[in-house]
Amino acid sequence: MEQMRKGKKNIKLRNAFVLYVFTTFLLVVSLSAVVIAGCAAIRNWLLPQSDEVFLNIEQREEDGSLTTATLRMKIGDDFIAVPYLLDSETTLESLIDAKYSVTSIENSFTSLSPKRQLLYRGCTVAMVAAPVLLSLGGILFCGFFFYNRKLKKPIEVLADATDKISAQDLDFEISYQAGDELGALCRSFEQMREALVENNQKLWEMIEERKQLQASVAHDLRNPIAIIEGHAEYLRLNLPLGKVDEEKILSISGNIEKAAKRLENYTESIRTINHLENLEIKRKTIVFDALYSEITEDLKVLANPYSMLLICENNAAVHSVSLDVQVLYRILENLVSNAARFAKSKIVLSFDFFQDTLAVTVSDDGCGFSDDMLKARYGYMPAGVTDEEHFGMGLMICRILAKKHGGSLTLGNGETGGAMVKITLAV
Repeated sequence: MEQMRKGKKNIKLRNAFVLYVFTTFLLVVSLSAVVIAGCAAIRNWLLPQSDEVFLNIEQREEDGSLTTATLRMKIGDDFIAVPYLLDSETTLESLIDAKYSVTSIENSFTSLSPKRQLLYRGCTVAMVAAPVLLSLGGILFCGFFFYNRKLKKPIEVLADATDKISAQDLDFEISYQAGDELGALCRSFEQMREALVENNQKLWEMIEERKQLQASVAHDLRNPIAIIEGHAEYLRLNLPLGKVDEEKILSISGNIEKAAKRLENYTESIRTINHLENLEIKRKTIVFDALYSEITEDLKVLANPYSMLLICENNAAVHSVSLDVQVLYRILENLVSNAARFAKSKIVLSFDFFQDTLAVTVSDDGCGFSDDMLKARYGYMPAGVTDEEHFGMGLMICRILAKKHGGSLTLGNGETGGAMVKITLAV
């Protein structure tokens, strides 16, 4: 029974309409035939047909004259003309050439009582009007039945969904399980709703990210600017009094130069981040073992100036991957460089592969990330956290690149201490 119901719901609208119209047509024809037959039976009961007829016989005589005779007889009786028509001058052969006709004898309508006459007329009218009325009723019934069974519910579902979307309420689900065109339309609406939810979530995250970035920029720019302003104020007050010697001036100018350099580096990082928003991922298929060997060899060279031991682990059981090699290089170079600045003696770089995703973990034996850094949602230094050597912008760049590549970046600390950064890339 349940399968039959599902089968009816999966019938296409055109096929369902044809089926309903054909079924209604058969129903109207059947009911019309029943009504007409019933009315005919009532009429015959009210005014039954007579079982007698008039038999008319025309005979052309030899002299050219026409002789006619009329006999009243019951239907079904054998006709024997000889006893009625044969005389001394009429031969049996002449009767064979005669013309015969039958006239039915009907009962008189006027013989009925007024009530029976009214009922008789009513049956006559019903025999004509019933097919018309049943046809009109069948059309209305077919239309309402088709609307209620195939159109009403999906239209209500779609109208309700449209109202909620117009009110910017996306916290609902469009559910209409049917295999017809409206079922497909409802599923398309649900896909559209999910896409809107996803886009809104991304937009909200982007707005939050921008807010965090602006707060971080405002804080981190404040420090070097304050240093420059402090030195300028010191020189303005003490130079006229001759309290500043040449050595002090050189020291102050050096500090101002460092602060200016930090501002330059920071603004360059901001420019790089804005540029990454328009970066296009260019994938190509490459043998992973060859890529792994090439990457680890280059990164070991990168770690040498820091006197760091770079340990590489390949746990990715995959033959080939499809990715943007330049993006992967840029991410790993940033992560290894950051790790080398804070590690004590070694950096561990491990590769894993699962569910069409390449995961790379960079960990070190340094002091690890602070609690404030781990709580920072987007991977860069939050406002109010002081780090003179590291603004976290490198991590921000890596996070954007990983996201562009269909992956993510997460921060953490190892069980024995030390920072740990894990990136995933869809390959």
